[in-house]
Amino acid sequence: MAVIREVIAVMSSLSVGYIRNPLADWFWFILLPPLAIGFALLSEAWLSFVALASVNLWITVPHHFGTWCRTYGLREDWQRFRSRVVIGPIVIVLAVLSGLVWAPLTIFLVTMLWDHQHSVMQQHGLARIYDFKAQAGGPQTGKLDLWLNIVLFVNHLVTVPLWTEIWVQQCYTWRLPIDAPTVQMIQAFSYLGTGCFVIYYLLQLSQAIKSGYKVNPMKYAFLLSSYALWYYAGWHTDSILVYGVAHRIMHGLQYLVIVYWFLERKHATSSTKPWMLPKLNVWFFAIVGLAYSLAFQLLLLKPLSDFGFGLPLLPASPSTDAIAINRSYEIYAATLIASTALIHYYFDSFIWKIRDEKTQQGL
Repeated sequence: MAVIREVIAVMSSLSVGYIRNPLADWFWFILLPPLAIGFALLSEAWLSFVALASVNLWITVPHHFGTWCRTYGLREDWQRFRSRVVIGPIVIVLAVLSGLVWAPLTIFLVTMLWDHQHSVMQQHGLARIYDFKAQAGGPQTGKLDLWLNIVLFVNHLVTVPLWTEIWVQQCYTWRLPIDAPTVQMIQAFSYLGTGCFVIYYLLQLSQAIKSGYKVNPMKYAFLLSSYALWYYAGWHTDSILVYGVAHRIMHGLQYLVIVYWFLERKHATSSTKPWMLPKLNVWFFAIVGLAYSLAFQLLLLKPLSDFGFGLPLLPASPSTDAIAINRSYEIYAATLIASTALIHYYFDSFIWKIRDEKTQQGL
């Protein structure tokens, strides 16, 4: 009987809320990660490593364009964040230029760590939107969700074979003494800490339910799908191509979708229209984003054949064909893609605060 009462209490606490609507949410936030994994596995089987660069051009670079539209496209945000969106990029560019001259390893580490933190915060932010939409969660839910994301993501970096190989190799590069038993001990402690926190989280969730707070099941379906992608990609293969393609499809497309919905709502509810996209529709948004990607590629003097996912749709480029496909190049390519996103990370650290009323109006 006690179990039945618990089940009834949980069911009565459910409050389903969608960012857009059931069909859109299920496709973009629940089903997209496994679809991304499927595409990544097909890329590994049938395409060359240039597929990672192609995904970068088709999705990652346009999703940076989405940030520029979100940051600079709304006059109200421009007025509120003017100093940060003008001074911040200048400081970041100068810091990167200085770092590349005097401390390239530091720039590499900062870029990699900020990229990981940014990934965690995007999933956490979307989870917060789900609670906002369903009017779910208690006073401590936001902090608990943040730590849940951090713990799960760090554990995956520490324990999955793909990332273990990288951080162990880095320890050897830094001449840090490490052997197999030490690695196993670190991973065991990571699993133990993660398990303890998950138990603590579930106990807090149970207490919140007993206190009358609502729970949005869509939030947990979304988080489960996201972390299933990261863990599966890291455990299934040691290829950065599979992990990179799957991650960038999930991360980039989900970001583009939320930006478009945000701007669309601003178009419908605000008297001040987004000036960067005054005639907003999904096709116009996509075409302008791809045009931005093309311009970005041309400015970098990179081959247009990268748009073809390694297929002979465009003339082959010696600059890409001559590159040896090895572990060092995979890491280099992933690092290069992340490095171009530093300003994007910076903007996202303050333009998407869910507690901001202006942000809530767009959601």
